[in-house]
Formats: sequence, structure tokens, C-alpha cells
Amino acid sequence: MPLPFGFKLKRTRRYTVSSKSCLVTRIQLLNGEFVEFTLSVESTGQECLEAVAQRLELREITYFSLWYFNKQNQQRWVDLEKVLKKQLDKHGQEPTVYFGVLFYIPSVNQLQQEITRYQYYLQLKKDVLEGKISCSLDQAIRLASLAV
Repeated sequence: MPLPFGFKLKRTRRYTVSSKSCLVTRIQLLNGEFVEFTLSVESTGQECLEAVAQRLELREITYFSLWYFNKQNQQRWVDLEKVLKKQLDKHGQEPTVYFGVLFYIPSVNQLQQEITRYQYYLQLKKDVLEGKISCSLDQAIRLASLAV
């Protein structure tokens, strides 16, 4: 019996969308977890970001965005107003999109939700560990003590 919407059940028992009007987007969250969303091929970056925010129960989405690796292996932010599929097809190295903090704010007290502060913490931790943000030994020790 055929499944609705072009879904097919493969041997792996996972559903795959074979419809040309749908796009399965794989997104890596800040905790390292991968999630997949089925969107319309006409969905914008903003619609994808809103789907991620809904999954995380995150209301303060203005601080966050999505990015991907371009064909030169450089980080490129998704243009939230444009169709996501076109951006990935034209510039993307792989179909994976990453969720992250778009900009840091001067004071964490501006953040209303606990989940927003937690996402900021995950991004800051990742940036320090990857050497994107440099810090002195004293600062590193203080950050490590806060992480425990």
C-alpha cells in the first residue's frame, strides 16, 4: 500500500520524502544533536529557524540564526528572507545547516528565558574550545569552574 505525501518506507524502516515539493533539512544544534525537519522547497531561512526555535521551545530567536559551510569550506550565514534550498544548492558544501548565536550581547541579564541563556552558554563553550574566542589562563580557569 503506498504511503501518503510520497513517503516511502525503506529497509532501514525510516521514512524518506521523495516528493519534489519537500525538503528534508538536517540541522546540528549547539549541543551536538542532529535534528531533521521536513520543509517545503520554498521555505525561507526564517521558517527553518522558527521550526528549530519551536523544537527548542525558544521564544527569543532574534539572537540566533542558521549557518552552513560554503563550497570554500567557510562559514556563511543563511539569509533568513531567501529560500533556504536555493542558498544551499548554490553555495552550500553539504546539506547540513547549523544553529548558532548570531551575535553576543553585553549582558546576559537581557536574556529573558533560561533556554536562551543555556544556548548562549553552549555557543560560548564551543567558541572557547575551538579557539574562536581567546582568553587568558585565568579567564580559562574561571570559565572552566563555571562550566562544572
